[in-house]
Amino acid sequence: MDDRLRSRNNVQFIDLVGSDFNIKREGEVLDLMGMCYSYQCNLILLDHVNLSDDFFDLRTGLAGSAMQKFANYQVRVAVLLPTNAHHNDRFKELMYEMNGSNMIRFYDDRDQAEHWLTS
Repeated sequence: MDDRLRSRNNVQFIDLVGSDFNIKREGEVLDLMGMCYSYQCNLILLDHVNLSDDFFDLRTGLAGSAMQKFANYQVRVAVLLPTNAHHNDRFKELMYEMNGSNMIRFYDDRDQAEHWLTS
């Protein structure tokens, strides 16, 4: 098994926490889609450090583009984001909306993120 693949409850997911993978532009989002295809897995666990400052700045369109690709390709993504992370109000609103969706959610606890991802 590849070191990026993890399993919980017999469900595999791509774990990029602790990796140097970073979404700085749309090309990295496409790289994620390629990873999903090559691993035959549509579940991804990311850490906030895998996301560039541009991702958190909604004016760049990077977060919207990424989320649209996740939805189009039916990829579920859990993002570990500390509760004390400071982001602008627009990004907080987006997080609130996304946490009600079934495609991407933000968690401050890895166990909860993995549980949602694999359930």
